[in-house]
Amino acid sequence: MSSRIVFETLRLLMPYDVVGVGKRRFGGAWDGGYVLLDQLDPAQAVMSFGVGTSVAFDLDMAERGHDVLLFDHTIDALPEENPRFSWYREGVAGVSDPSEQLFTLAEHMQKLPEGARNPILKLDVEGAEWETLTAAGPDLLARFAQITLEFHTLFQLDDPAFNAAAQVALRALAVHFVPVHVHGNNFGDIGMVGGFACVDTLEVTYARRDLFQTVASQTLYPTEYDTPNFDERPEFPLWFYPFMPGSDRCDLA
Repeated sequence: MSSRIVFETLRLLMPYDVVGVGKRRFGGAWDGGYVLLDQLDPAQAVMSFGVGTSVAFDLDMAERGHDVLLFDHTIDALPEENPRFSWYREGVAGVSDPSEQLFTLAEHMQKLPEGARNPILKLDVEGAEWETLTAAGPDLLARFAQITLEFHTLFQLDDPAFNAAAQVALRALAVHFVPVHVHGNNFGDIGMVGGFACVDTLEVTYARRDLFQTVASQTLYPTEYDTPNFDERPEFPLWFYPFMPGSDRCDLA
């Protein structure tokens, strides 16, 4: 695969700074915390896909007054309860498979309270994010105000089939959203893909374009809001394209 195609796909992950709005980490240190723009209304419901062993993010959101809908078909019970939690032993996928307790994002969104506006989406589903986003499409995703998620297996961006699928998902997001925070998950690795430095797993927060004003990034990642996912390894400095300030002016010769 040509470096140009990898370059253009990575460009879709380029973060921007938000004018006049701060950030806040929700959830504890290490794995299980996510960064959102700190412009939240308790009336915004939260849809949280991928629970595992930690509900730190979800507890923080509930304590701020948000109703949280939690989804995970791989566990038998939540590790901790809260009166604002509604848990579903179901997962999310691009195509429904009721026999495996998997349903599309569109189907899950029918569980939102009637009249829910600008909910928050957290998506940490170990690779199913690509098909989930593609199946949802731009118009459904535009119902959310912010989306925080993990992209997995970015080391496969030099594979033509995976790159094409990733571009479809990333372009579905790009219609209405812009990345506003990025963080390399150090449970994974950092290496070279198609001639570019890359992390295999990347945490990204997206903000809907019509709700926030963004400008070219002047931020060095990781930031004060970030902590290593794995406390026995150092953070991954994202001091390279497309995360480094000035990346918006980069092009291939």
